Amino acid sequence: MKLPIAVFLGIACSLSAQTKVPSPDPKPSTVSPSSSKQDKDLSTYDFSGALQMLRGQPTPAQKASTTPSMPPLQVGTGSATANATAGSKPVGAPPDWRPPHAVLNATAASAAAVADVWESGFNLPTPGADGRVLYTFGEGMPVIVCAPLRVCTLELEAGEHIQSPPQIGDGRRWEVTPVSSGSGLNQTALLIIKPIEAGLDTDLVVPTDRRTYVVRLVSDATRYISTVAFRYPADDRVKWTAFQAQQDAAARDAEMAQEAKCKAKPDSGTAMAPNALDHLYFDYKLDGDGAMRPQRVLDDGQHTYIFYPNDGRFSEVPTLMIYSNGKTEMVNFRVDGNRYVVDRLFDKGVLILGVGKKQKKVTITRSQDYAESASSGGRG
Repeated sequence: MKLPIAVFLGIACSLSAQTKVPSPDPKPSTVSPSSSKQDKDLSTYDFSGALQMLRGQPTPAQKASTTPSMPPLQVGTGSATANATAGSKPVGAPPDWRPPHAVLNATAASAAAVADVWESGFNLPTPGADGRVLYTFGEGMPVIVCAPLRVCTLELEAGEHIQSPPQIGDGRRWEVTPVSSGSGLNQTALLIIKPIEAGLDTDLVVPTDRRTYVVRLVSDATRYISTVAFRYPADDRVKWTAFQAQQDAAARDAEMAQEAKCKAKPDSGTAMAPNALDHLYFDYKLDGDGAMRPQRVLDDGQHTYIFYPNDGRFSEVPTLMIYSNGKTEMVNFRVDGNRYVVDRLFDKGVLILGVGKKQKKVTITRSQDYAESASSGGRG
């Protein structure tokens, strides 16, 4: 600052000397040896800069030399980040300063790795009806790709109800609107998803009365998925289990009904004549294999009834042969619960089960000839 001011004062004095009135006795003017040098200095001198300095304003040269350059912003690098990673406090940090990243211990790191396996796992998308993209629920995080100026739809299961508002990681740049389709038991909850720009990546949590959905949202400039829905393997297994249980219950009910019918109505099926009680005959003799012997044999004058215990002792029905006129003939009979009903009377018959050496027989003999029994009133 001193040198320019001195020069400026020198110039002012020179100008003042030139304006003085000449003396009455003029002398020839002479040019000093330094005048040419001063003229040269004056022609190159920066008067505007000197004036700014006098006014206290910095010159452009001073601005360029005194203003420090601004370094570019470093994200995740630099001494501050290095000090933070090392755990040291940066210069000028407040007393309660903490490093920007938490240090994960072994448990936290292992848990994050387990979560990453599910989040980065491959969940195969398959085509569904009406352009839907189907994900299998529970087999990895599903991804919904959306685009600006397009609408993406997340479709839940029919009859499923959203219990609380969905939670999204980036609620400022994503719009999520709940709507519904259908009515009654077939009402379906839908979530309309729209990003405001491309290049976004966040997640969405949807709590319902049946399950909790966790999906990843990604926005692309042009690509998008119109509708995303799910398959539910767990529900399919439950349905098959319930169907099998229903079939087993129906089979058990049928068996119990058959057993109850046999126990409650052992003598039902063939109606006896109105006067059958007056003609009942019980005097039958049984000879042969003890395991095949009937529990009781009787007739009512029209039908012969052979009773067996309801213990399922026979895997096959025995054959009934009767003796008539010195010959044997096979007679058909009906199985009614635990009794065999023969639509005729006979004096002697034989029940046969099996063939060869394993054949079993039981002979049934009527003590009184049925013709004589009929004439005497039938009771025996």
